[in-house]
Amino acid sequence: MSLVVAFNLEDYAILATDKRGFLHYGTNEKNIVLSINDNYQKVRQIPFGFFASAGDYLITECFYAECLTTTSRKRNLEEILKDTYDRYCSLKGIYHFSEATNILLIAKGYNSHGNFEKDAFLQIMIDFERIEIQEIKPMNLVALMANMNPDKSFWDKIGNSLYSSKDFIHFEDFFHYHMNLIKSIWQEQLKFDNQISHHIDFYFHDRRMSKGVLLCAKNLEAIPLKLQQLLTSD
Repeated sequence: MSLVVAFNLEDYAILATDKRGFLHYGTNEKNIVLSINDNYQKVRQIPFGFFASAGDYLITECFYAECLTTTSRKRNLEEILKDTYDRYCSLKGIYHFSEATNILLIAKGYNSHGNFEKDAFLQIMIDFERIEIQEIKPMNLVALMANMNPDKSFWDKIGNSLYSSKDFIHFEDFFHYHMNLIKSIWQEQLKFDNQISHHIDFYFHDRRMSKGVLLCAKNLEAIPLKLQQLLTSD
């Protein structure tokens, strides 16, 4: 019911999502879809970065709310995640932890090794009595989806097609190459998965400058980008 893709391209990072959101009530016996929203914003800005997620809609909303909550003492990411977990568990009238939730987070000023040369790119997993944080390694991708591609080698091919900006003479060529790679993922997924939308949101981030730009493609249309747009955006 989602397609969320993350590329760590060394100095740059990309988050790409569709716009279809499902609110459902899941139990061990059945799964009831309560509503479908084709304008659901999955790439979200928070005070210390950007994130996108797949899994339990309510865990995502709890995480977003905790990120925006002002407290008397500044909390680190681990404390925000614990408060997210507690907020979610306090919700009444729902079936908790019907599925694991994965959050892909570009975090400014966070690095588990104390190296702040670049913004961290993290994958966070939240499940029953379990919270895990791991860094997405350079020149690697993460893909979150409900329906796996029948071609088992597809994601290996995509992973082997990632390149650093240093491999291109012109920045625009680097950008458009990876945008087209993401579009090819959508085109392939849409062949067998009718639960994702044709609309793609791209968030393109400079990990050194802590700046990025959010772009949208309806029906897989072309996306123009001027280099200045990235360098001057917040």
